[in-house]
Amino acid sequence: MGKDNYLITSVKNGLRILRLFSISEPELGITEISNRIGLNKSTVHRLIKTLEKEGFIEKNQKTRKYQLGLSLLNLSGIISIHTEIYQEALPILESLVNQLGEAAHIAVLEGTNTVYLHKVQCKHPVRLLSHVGKNNPCSCTSSGKVILAFQSEEVIENVISQGLPHCGPNSITDPMQFRNNLREVRQKGYAICIDELHEGVISIAAPIRDYSGEVVAAVSVVGPKQRIRSNDIPRFVEQVCQAGQEISSLLGYCD
Repeated sequence: MGKDNYLITSVKNGLRILRLFSISEPELGITEISNRIGLNKSTVHRLIKTLEKEGFIEKNQKTRKYQLGLSLLNLSGIISIHTEIYQEALPILESLVNQLGEAAHIAVLEGTNTVYLHKVQCKHPVRLLSHVGKNNPCSCTSSGKVILAFQSEEVIENVISQGLPHCGPNSITDPMQFRNNLREVRQKGYAICIDELHEGVISIAAPIRDYSGEVVAAVSVVGPKQRIRSNDIPRFVEQVCQAGQEISSLLGYCD
C-alpha cells in the first residue's frame, strides 16, 4: 500500500472509531473497538494513541477505557458559534440588502482564506461574485481583511508568509503595504476593497464580535462599481458597520 493510501485508510479508521462513541456508550475498551470495526488490537491501539495525542480521545484512568476528548468539544463549539451567527444574523442581512440593494454576506477566516457561510442575494445579482462555501484569499477581500486585522501578529504573519496573491488590479501584494493596510482597517473598524478580488467590484465589511469581544466573523456587502458609486460608499460603510454591531450585540458582545 502506498503512503498516501495508508494515510487515507488511517484517517478513515480513526473516524470510524470516533463514531462508535454515543450517549448510551460513552466509553469503550480496545477489545470492544477492535471487534466493532474489524481491526486487530495492535492497529486499534496505534490509532487510539494518535487520537489521544491530538485530544480527540482520552483514557478514563478508573475504568481503563476510552472516551471522547475535549478537542471534539472545541470543534462543536465552533459549529455552535457558526449556527448562532446564522440564526442571529439572517434578519439583519435581509434588512441590509433591502436598504442597500446589494448582496450581503457573513464570512469567517479559515487559514489564509475567507469562507462565506451565509448570503442574502439582492434583486439584481452579479454572477460568480460569491456563493456560500466559496473560498477567496483573505488578503483580497474586505471580509478577510477586517477579520485578519483583529487577529494576533502570529496569524497575520502566517498569512503573509503564504504569499499575497494578485487577483484584481488593486490587490496588495507587498507585505509592508499589506501590514499598513491592516493597521488602517483596525483603526477605522471597517474594510473597503475596490478592484482587489475582481475588477469592477467593491466590497465593504465590518467585524462581528462574540461575547468575549473576539472578532469571529465579518458582515459584508458586495456589488459592482457601476451600482456602488464613490458618493454611496459612506452610506454603505455606516449601514454595514451598524449591522456588524447589531449582530455582535445579539451574540452577547457589549462595547
